[in-house]
Amino acid sequence: MPYASIKLIFRAAPHAGASPALVSATARQAVASLTQQNQRIEPVYDGSRGGDLYQWLVETANAAQPLIPLATLALTVAQLLKEVKNLSKSDTSTPRDQPPIVVVVTCGDATCTPPPDSDQALLERLLRETFPDQIEPDRLSIEVQVGAPPPPPSPFD
Repeated sequence: MPYASIKLIFRAAPHAGASPALVSATARQAVASLTQQNQRIEPVYDGSRGGDLYQWLVETANAAQPLIPLATLALTVAQLLKEVKNLSKSDTSTPRDQPPIVVVVTCGDATCTPPPDSDQALLERLLRETFPDQIEPDRLSIEVQVGAPPPPPSPFD
């Protein structure tokens, strides 16, 4: 089965970010949990500091044109949001006073910050308003911002 690579970045939020140690711990825990669910996530060593970088390999239908369907992206983001929510609720693996975690999906110049409790249908709706139905993986990244202010309320609530 052919795969496309989505850039997965963990970093401190721009204005109220967490410490580098907390960002790395959050990244390790989220990636380990997703890997246990048979997700293919591999570290990327780019020499930069201040964040953890991974590539998330998702299955595509066509090896010659590895576009990511919007539904696949929504499922991927939903899995990540679930893990982020689990990390936030965890009593043993993260401190109780851990700053909030926000997921930001970027494709080219467009960005979307889904609410942390989004289900897949809501995610698909939010993403469809911002992104095309087929997404080029080299233009796509998912950023997990640790210590970010809470996202704005969803207009669909």
